[in-house]
Amino acid sequence: MENKKIIDKRQIRLEEVMKADYIPFLGGRPERSKVISTDDIVNLKINLNTTESVEEFIKKYSQ
Repeated sequence: MENKKIIDKRQIRLEEVMKADYIPFLGGRPERSKVISTDDIVNLKINLNTTESVEEFIKKYSQ
């Protein structure tokens, strides 16, 4: 029987920790497969500054 009035207040859930892409708090950044170049950074800045919102940016470049 489910009790729908119970609120899960855990900050770290076991189901999240068991995922392969889980990054532990203060665990550092994942290893990069390639170095981010200066051109990539400039292109990102241009793309960020030419879109109206974050939602539009994500929608436009998440293909």
